[in-house]
Amino acid sequence: MRASSHSQQRGVALVVSLILLVLATLIGLASVRGTNLQERMSANMYDRSLAFQRAESALRAAEDAITANWRIADLRGVDCSAAGVPCKVIPENSFSGTDGNWVAVDDLHNVNSSKSDGRPEYLIQFMGTGRAENNLGLDANADYGNYGTPYPPDNVAFYRITARSSAPADAVDRSMVVLQSTVKRAI
Repeated sequence: MRASSHSQQRGVALVVSLILLVLATLIGLASVRGTNLQERMSANMYDRSLAFQRAESALRAAEDAITANWRIADLRGVDCSAAGVPCKVIPENSFSGTDGNWVAVDDLHNVNSSKSDGRPEYLIQFMGTGRAENNLGLDANADYGNYGTPYPPDNVAFYRITARSSAPADAVDRSMVVLQSTVKRAI
């Protein structure tokens, strides 16, 4: 009876081991694919973080420029307070192009320059002048009554700053971040 049982086995162990080998290979390939995806996601997050820091530095550069001189003609910005000058909330060429109103930052504000191409840029829009008070009547700061801090000025200039991590032509295959800030400055 033993002889007949050996003759009925037709390589089942070989078939089972081949199936297990194929399953192990598929599991290995899936894990490699997942690891590659995680690496790409991590690299994209790193690139976006660098771009965000560069856009923030462009905001600071524009704020410094406004602090130094509030006249829009000297800032190379756009005067949106003039009649007939439409100023969109997000400038049309923020993600696609450039013009003479975009200003590249100086070396002091050019952060992460060794890891990213181009220079951060900003565009300043002058929104007009007005009173410093706000709609809630909370125009004095917290230490106004306690430490003799002067009351806010009557006339201020309002600006909208749009900053981007680099010019679109320099951000080929890289993350580009665009940020905005609103600034008021005593005149």
